[in-house]
Formats: sequence, C-alpha cells, structure tokens
Amino acid sequence: MFTDKWRCYSPLKKDFFNLKQVDWDDGKNFKELHIHIMNIKGWLRGIHHHCSKEHMQDYLKEYHFRYNRRLNMETISEVLIRKMVNYKVISVKSTTNKYD
Repeated sequence: MFTDKWRCYSPLKKDFFNLKQVDWDDGKNFKELHIHIMNIKGWLRGIHHHCSKEHMQDYLKEYHFRYNRRLNMETISEVLIRKMVNYKVISVKSTTNKYD
C-alpha cells in the first residue's frame, strides 16, 4: 500500500505493515487517487451532511457501489421493458408441432 508522506499516515504503519510512504511530487504520483478521494468527499458532503465515524465503512461501500454502476443507470424494470419491446414476435402457429 502506497501513500504520500503526510504525517497523519505514519501511525497506520502499526496496523498496515506493508504501508510505504513515497514523495508527493506535487500530486503527480497519485493523480487518479486524489481525483477519486475528492469525488468521495464531494459525494459525502452532498448526500450525507453528517457522517459518523462508526458508519464510515458503510458510506464508502455505498459510494463504491454507485461509482461502479455509474455507467449503467437503468433500473431492472427499464431493462425488462426494453427487452420486451425489442423482442422478436413469434406466432403461435410457428410454435406448434406441424405433425400434430
């Protein structure tokens, strides 16, 4: 696990033995990570006006659930209706056995 050298990360070393702190380099090392963190912070401030420490993991799970599905915004009913509308119609006659 890599972090920048922010001093508040240092105490985490006792719980995360594989924690490595690297130079910040003006954010160039962690560009995508910082964008992701800012998105999480913005979402938390916008949706949950108060976040308790004891439920933080649940907030993060919800955020990542939404983030991972951000490109698929359809509901189950929308998908079902679209499939029904686009389904090729089959006549009853074509489904019966012609040898009956």
